[in-house]
Amino acid sequence: MIQLDRICFRHGSTEILKDISMDFAAGERTILLGRSGSGKSTLLRLINQLLIPSSGSIHYQQLSAKSIGFVSQQLGLFPHRTVAQQITRFLPDPKQFEELVTPLGISSDLYHRYPHQLSGGQKQRVALARALAHDPTVLLLDEPFSALDPLLRRELQDLILTLRKTIVFVTHDLREALRLGQTLVFLREGRIVFNGPPSELPSAEDVEVKAYLRTLDL
Repeated sequence: MIQLDRICFRHGSTEILKDISMDFAAGERTILLGRSGSGKSTLLRLINQLLIPSSGSIHYQQLSAKSIGFVSQQLGLFPHRTVAQQITRFLPDPKQFEELVTPLGISSDLYHRYPHQLSGGQKQRVALARALAHDPTVLLLDEPFSALDPLLRRELQDLILTLRKTIVFVTHDLREALRLGQTLVFLREGRIVFNGPPSELPSAEDVEVKAYLRTLDL
């Protein structure tokens, strides 16, 4: 569905991504892992066309800009719009509002609240609902649950597992990656050092991937 062909990205003299080639299969959940600064979020922004590759190309099979939904780390909610306004402005038909938000756990008492009146978990749900409002084929999630408590994080992970979409999900949390991912991609210093199913992770040779695996013993 999405193919990256020898993608490089530079910011000034710094090369952030180096020779990235990979495919994102239709209907599959791909998890991007790696330390801060490894290039995960940059890669997500390139896929979402918020950045332009310095070299290489990205091929989209039968996808338009409206086919991609994006939830950033900052969530990007409009401070002057209510929950209902945040979401309905992206809905093709406003009558679909309750059908969309109810499964996401957004109750009617939240509809007329503003972002500053919401908890962290409620904001996450609204950002996810907004990203899903135009029924995108691809959903890009940049560490969407990093600031949440474990119980709420688990609840929203369960929600992600119900979505029948192509999902690219950035996280630092290997346990989260193993729970959600069908394909895991590790980045280190802008390069892919592992790309495969979770079952192949124990045989990975990269030292940083091995270090991540040791965190599961804690």
